[in-house]
Amino acid sequence: MLKHFLKMWVSAGIANYPHEYFTPVRITNVIAFLVILVSLCQIPGALWFWEQAGNFQLLITGSTITLLVFVPFLNHASCYLLAKTWLIIVYILNLLITSFLWQMDLYIHFFYLLAVVCCPFFFTEQESKFKWAFSILFTGLFLLTETYYQLNLTTQYNNAQQSFKFASAALLALASLLCSFHIQKNVNRSWKKLALEKKRSEQLLLNILPNSIAQRLKSSPHLIADYFAQASILFADIQNFTPICRTHTPQELVKILNETFCTFDELSLKYGLEKIKTSGDGYMAAGGLPKANSLHAIQCCFCALEMQQAFQKISQKYDLKTGLRIGIGCGEVIAGIIGKNKFSYDMWGEAVNLASRMESHGLCNKIQTTQSTYELTKNTFDYTKRGEIEIKGLGLVNTYWLLGRKQLIG
Repeated sequence: MLKHFLKMWVSAGIANYPHEYFTPVRITNVIAFLVILVSLCQIPGALWFWEQAGNFQLLITGSTITLLVFVPFLNHASCYLLAKTWLIIVYILNLLITSFLWQMDLYIHFFYLLAVVCCPFFFTEQESKFKWAFSILFTGLFLLTETYYQLNLTTQYNNAQQSFKFASAALLALASLLCSFHIQKNVNRSWKKLALEKKRSEQLLLNILPNSIAQRLKSSPHLIADYFAQASILFADIQNFTPICRTHTPQELVKILNETFCTFDELSLKYGLEKIKTSGDGYMAAGGLPKANSLHAIQCCFCALEMQQAFQKISQKYDLKTGLRIGIGCGEVIAGIIGKNKFSYDMWGEAVNLASRMESHGLCNKIQTTQSTYELTKNTFDYTKRGEIEIKGLGLVNTYWLLGRKQLIG
């Protein structure tokens, strides 16, 4: 019960925090709770010295605790800056009133310097003006209280000793400010490094997974597996790539493949397809997932035609005596994440196998499609019927050659 309460208190407001880091919110809640605990420790002393202003101290303590209870509620209501300001004001009032109530040097004004050192953790870099304003305020209050004690309450020291004591307090205040400045620089530097690393890791994740899948993977540990009633799959493969490997250096081969697949990536993005993976000299993309849409087959066909043209230019540039085989299929698919260390977003189903066979049973510089793809896109593209071909495990399958977009007449 107590553990659950503490967790709720410390986490109040974090879920809706608009900034990248929720540390200031957590620290605000924690400090409010710690001040309440310290205030509770004042109650026995207030009861013991009841006749000597203890009753007033008990009132101050009760008021402080009551007011600090509002801090997590303010954070929960997304009033983050107000929550910090509220905490600081209650903290200052408690120290001020307690210091002047007892009319003796209790050394509690040194808590102002503790607040100076803690200030960098309360505020983000965008709130640095508040950070420095409160740091200077805490320092001023410390020196003001110390001066008051020196002038009104300290009688056992001569003038030289009092001057030395005040100078020591001033140096301590300056040291606290310098420490706060150093902490602020290091905190900001650490946050920037953390932001850069987070951005880099997210970019790497997006290079592996679709954006929506990456977000789901980050927010939930559950298995990701989706069913799509209709999706289109595109396979592209470089014809006779193995002989090319014998006539080119490794650097040249990687350069050719990199340029080819980078071009395919751009085309996939242009037509709203999702790159699934590359395997050797093969490239796989899909339309209609992870977000379903009704134009998936048309998008795949447009992309395939441009891939064909783009690879012809690359072949001419590097004098490659080869071409591209492309296969497109449509149908039901299951997509999801597999693996733990080197995970990947992949697809399964008869439509995937059929699209793969369209590529492997195709011809150089040809785009072969299934009957289902033809039916979905025949009003947009020109086709010629290839006829039935034998597909292992599926028997005879009707296929079509995709020629190009229909020419508008008139």
